[in-house]
Amino acid sequence: MSKDEIVLINHQGLKLSSGIQIQSPSPPIGLAYIGAYLKKNGYNYKGIDACGQALEKIRKAKPGSDLLVQGLTIDEIIAQIPASVKIVGLTSLFSHSWFLARDIAKKIKEVFPHCNIIFGGEHPSAQIKETLKCNFIDYVVVGEGEETFLELVDHLIKKKNPRNILGIAYKNNKDEIVQTPKRLRIVDINNFPYPDWDNWNIDEYTDHLQVTGINLGRGIPILGSRGCPYECTFCSNKDMWTKRYIMRNPKELVDEMEFMKKKYNVTSFHFMDSTFIINNKKLIAFCEEIIARKLNISYQLPAGTRSEAIDEKLVEVLEKSGLKNLALAPESGSEEIRKIVKKKINYPHFIKAAKLLAKSNITVGCFIVIGFPEDNLKSMMQTFGMIFRLAIIGVDDLTVSQFTPYPGSFYYDDLKKKGVIKGNMDEASDIISFYSSRVRSYSNNLSSRTIYNFMIIMFTFFYVSSFIFRPWRPLGNIINYLRTGSENARYVKFFSEIFFIRKKWFSNLSSTAVKK
Repeated sequence: MSKDEIVLINHQGLKLSSGIQIQSPSPPIGLAYIGAYLKKNGYNYKGIDACGQALEKIRKAKPGSDLLVQGLTIDEIIAQIPASVKIVGLTSLFSHSWFLARDIAKKIKEVFPHCNIIFGGEHPSAQIKETLKCNFIDYVVVGEGEETFLELVDHLIKKKNPRNILGIAYKNNKDEIVQTPKRLRIVDINNFPYPDWDNWNIDEYTDHLQVTGINLGRGIPILGSRGCPYECTFCSNKDMWTKRYIMRNPKELVDEMEFMKKKYNVTSFHFMDSTFIINNKKLIAFCEEIIARKLNISYQLPAGTRSEAIDEKLVEVLEKSGLKNLALAPESGSEEIRKIVKKKINYPHFIKAAKLLAKSNITVGCFIVIGFPEDNLKSMMQTFGMIFRLAIIGVDDLTVSQFTPYPGSFYYDDLKKKGVIKGNMDEASDIISFYSSRVRSYSNNLSSRTIYNFMIIMFTFFYVSSFIFRPWRPLGNIINYLRTGSENARYVKFFSEIFFIRKKWFSNLSSTAVKK
């Protein structure tokens, strides 16, 4: 089958020109997996990376907005779609970028009215009805995508009725939304083909140092597991992955790392797992496999992992195997808040794990969320206490963000029932504002301004405290960045963005304005 008949599109990147939000685009690992699975089963496809093809192109999302779009224009995307296209696949992993993928799909349907447009990802999986209200979207793949997308493509190409395909939603000829039973999770993920990066702009991302986490050289995303067994009430991935956690075989995972290093000259891997550190024995086996092969690579776990499995032996082999950066996610210093949001952590063990990691050469970060509906001044002060303790311990980085109800989370459904949020899709684009002053408050006790002030004070308090105890650290890291161009801490990434990258953004914006 011609690759011109199936097109997969990675939408543009999204940035915020104000506030302290730092978000780097990353190669589309979900689409790369879908593409690889198509190829394995005899289908070719064309990949259009609307972000990676034009990382230097920055423009305002809309007049008066501080949202910036990074990548190709919609017309430039359309120009790359072959006239023979039959199926277009788009993904919307994060709710705040939903409108980017939506607007692309709308234009595609206008230009190619007979093609089938399929959406997947966390956001459409959580917002099925709202997604299909867009009449230009034909199908939603609910949850894990590879098997479902392949089966749907096969049915559409052969003009068969897709009603018996598990894990999809669509509108029938009566304009009624039909959702088929959910597909069971894929258990054996070790036999999956490696992500197909040939159709995506890996070199552009690596050359522009666009990675999730900190910059550690030529990096690409990787998955060591799928799913999460925990059920935090603010997390949105339950509709995508369910509660089942499946970790890849350590040997198979290292095989992929070795393959990617040889094929793409990759030197760093950033794990995109919901949480990678769960199974202590498998993690040690994974680290020892890297050590035994002498791969000489680095990797990082920037997504906010667990601390329960961390002990002296694990920290030792993590460091020896090349782990450079890791983020823990205690979320709140209040035991009461952690219970309410079902953040089940053993606090004494978390502190012990943080101490062990801080003594290593691994850069350690922590994620804090404030402004939960039940947050109050008491819980804020408890979080302050935890932050000060983390600074004394020697934790390197801190991320403080404001609570936002992501579609698919318990909080989102609860607040929608209570009428606190409307639940329409236009609200989703504001979710990226969780590091700015304009996000609304969902707390029953704290105003938006109060939460924002707490966020800034916590952020500043942590780093001032940290630098007082370790004054050599910031200077050494900034000198290293200026000398090598490699970030090794979040505050260096922030420094880099403020003084170098944002200058380019606004320069590009000015150039665009002059051209117009």
